Amino acid sequence: MAWKLVPIWSGNFDFFGRQRDLFSDWLEHFDDDWRAVTFNDSLQRFDRELDRVRRELYKMDAKPSMLNVEQPFITDPSGNRKLSLRFDCSQFKPEEITVKTLDNKLNVHAKHVEEGKGRKSYQEFTREYTLPENVDPKQLKSHLSSDGVLEIEAPAPKAVEAPKEVLIPIEHLHSKESSDKGDKK
Repeated sequence: MAWKLVPIWSGNFDFFGRQRDLFSDWLEHFDDDWRAVTFNDSLQRFDRELDRVRRELYKMDAKPSMLNVEQPFITDPSGNRKLSLRFDCSQFKPEEITVKTLDNKLNVHAKHVEEGKGRKSYQEFTREYTLPENVDPKQLKSHLSSDGVLEIEAPAPKAVEAPKEVLIPIEHLHSKESSDKGDKK
């Protein structure tokens, strides 16, 4: 029986280790900013970038995509009962947001991609909500405020009890300086 020798590659098998091993092959494709310094300085910078990416991967939004809203119904000041859901979409442009339903599931999805010199930023938001019984998905309406709050509403079924919403006026306090300016007019 003859033995055969099999070459063994030793090195890091994790993603970030493999990226580091490939750095010298990639350096020629990097911009002048990377090539202007010594190889070791570039490698240290690359390691810092990999560490930053690794840290940020663990910071990603870990919220569950399925919403659980205890009291989705409100009564507006006119006495109308309705389903009312609000989502903070302030970091997305209106054309980056989609709202759709499939059977009795509401899906809100927003995706933003931004590219610049040597960088790419990607942000995504997804929330799913199971509509309560007797809420007609065809009756849903969505409104996006100027500050990026997406509100989704639908008429509530007759049997739903909803708390009465009371609007509380906001008093605007004027500083002494602004009232002094008003007196000078």
